[in-house]
Amino acid sequence: MKRTFLFVIIAILAFTYSPAQRKIARKAKPAKETKENVDPRIESMTISTQKVMFIDSIVADKNTFLKEYRLNDEAGSLHRYNDFFATDKLPESYIHINEMGNKCYYSLGDTCDMKLYTSDMLDKTWTEPVELKGIYDKEKYNSLSFPFMMADGTTLYFAAKGTESIGGYDIFVTRFDSETGQYLKPENIGMPFNSEANDYMYAVDELDSIGWFVTDRNQLEGKVCIYIFIPSDTRQTYQTEAYSTEQIERFARIAKISDTWENKSIRSKAMARLKSITEGKRENNNGSRMRFVINNNTIYRTSADFRSKENIQRFETLKTMTSNLNTLATALDKARKYYSKANAQERNELKEEILKSEKQYERLEMDIKQLEKDIRNSENQYYVKKE
Repeated sequence: MKRTFLFVIIAILAFTYSPAQRKIARKAKPAKETKENVDPRIESMTISTQKVMFIDSIVADKNTFLKEYRLNDEAGSLHRYNDFFATDKLPESYIHINEMGNKCYYSLGDTCDMKLYTSDMLDKTWTEPVELKGIYDKEKYNSLSFPFMMADGTTLYFAAKGTESIGGYDIFVTRFDSETGQYLKPENIGMPFNSEANDYMYAVDELDSIGWFVTDRNQLEGKVCIYIFIPSDTRQTYQTEAYSTEQIERFARIAKISDTWENKSIRSKAMARLKSITEGKRENNNGSRMRFVINNNTIYRTSADFRSKENIQRFETLKTMTSNLNTLATALDKARKYYSKANAQERNELKEEILKSEKQYERLEMDIKQLEKDIRNSENQYYVKKE
């Protein structure tokens, strides 16, 4: 390849968004045992059950449940490993591919001891699998599968068995630490998502504020139930002052999804979003059209919807940052391809820039996520005052 192409790549990688932009960005199954014999972890999880609104549930075949997931393109896509790679070796392995289609997460190993890996798309080919460091622990977390990486590229949900699980598969969450290059210690996300049965494939469409997870609790052999819920940025629990022990236990095991419909208007709007997704009527987010979720009841579709002039400017900054992120991702992809075929001198020139740009990409992703939250929180203040 011509050396001029090398210098073009380096020039693109060296770009950085302005300090002003960074300143703005910063600105389960019911227990049948007696209470004395109940696992203390289960009792503790029940007390701290997360407050979640489940808007719908669907019973499906265990091997085809993914067809009920309707993720927005920005959330990536989910596949069975065997279907995606045209094999029959790993029936319990599932793949999550990111929005750009150039990075995926999946599990490898035998069904009793699987680990999580990642691969990148280079020259239309997936690279050799690289294990996600810091997650696997044979005693605590084994048979890892069902990965889902959030759009921030940092927060990873997965399911695993082991001593940290209260049933078969439990759902866990971890985050990537860019300083150590490893993932933090996984945390069990608790009830109502986990139970003494198998619970897995937690996935969230942040754009439409819809989430899914699967469980075989209370199901016949070969069947699972897909629960559809409204995700939340903050974790809220059921206060013992407002609910009885029996009520909280019902919430913990999802005895009846209608029990969670405290605000039926919110549920109706979520169902409308779900219907729109299912029917494929989601609006395109390009040109002068936009879609920015403020809360469960409000979605902005034009810049004029913003209550704060400052947030209009912040949103323009957000669009610029997102565009820069895409540009950087493309440049990194080209640089990596060039690096694999370059001579020793060219690799020396590229190596430092690639490493620097990878860190910049991670920072920019986090700043975009923070700016989105800042805008959303600022706009929500107007609705709180109105109420």
